[in-house]
Amino acid sequence: MSQLKKEFQQKDVQRLRNLIQGKTGDKTSVSSGYVKKQNDYKEGDTWQEDGRTWTIKNGVKQTVSKLQELRKASLFPIFCDKCSKKMSEKYDKPIYDVHKHCFDCQLKFEAKLKLEGKFEDYVNQIHNSEIDGMIDNYERWVDDLINESNDGFVTEQGDVERWSKVNTDSIVKQKEEAIEALKKLKK
Repeated sequence: MSQLKKEFQQKDVQRLRNLIQGKTGDKTSVSSGYVKKQNDYKEGDTWQEDGRTWTIKNGVKQTVSKLQELRKASLFPIFCDKCSKKMSEKYDKPIYDVHKHCFDCQLKFEAKLKLEGKFEDYVNQIHNSEIDGMIDNYERWVDDLINESNDGFVTEQGDVERWSKVNTDSIVKQKEEAIEALKKLKK
């Protein structure tokens, strides 16, 4: 019979006893160390931890996303906020995305404007705001084009091509002409 080269430690003996007795989950040693303070939060609480914002919804701990407000704004409701009518995807969604009410409410609103004689002004205001948006986008695009660095361009082969500078004076002149043409489209 061979002898053991190593003696059993007390924790090994205790582990074997626990296994024989069916206490597989019991601890065999005591350890000490850092214990994190446990905070008890209730439904609806929000707090900061590890650089994130947390909340509890329906008993589940969840992170609060930075885009949560955007998600709420993009949701399509089941019922109209104004008239409480059930909304349909086909007719009501395009109107809801712009005006935040259903198609029927938009028809009633436009009928009221027609009776008051203000419908033409309403249509012109929408038309002019679209042109103003186009002008703003165009100005930003041209300004980015002017301020863009074009010192060189690297081709797919890895060659660096040097390009000539852009004539900013002619670009600014064309920009002003295009903006004037867009402003003439206003009603």
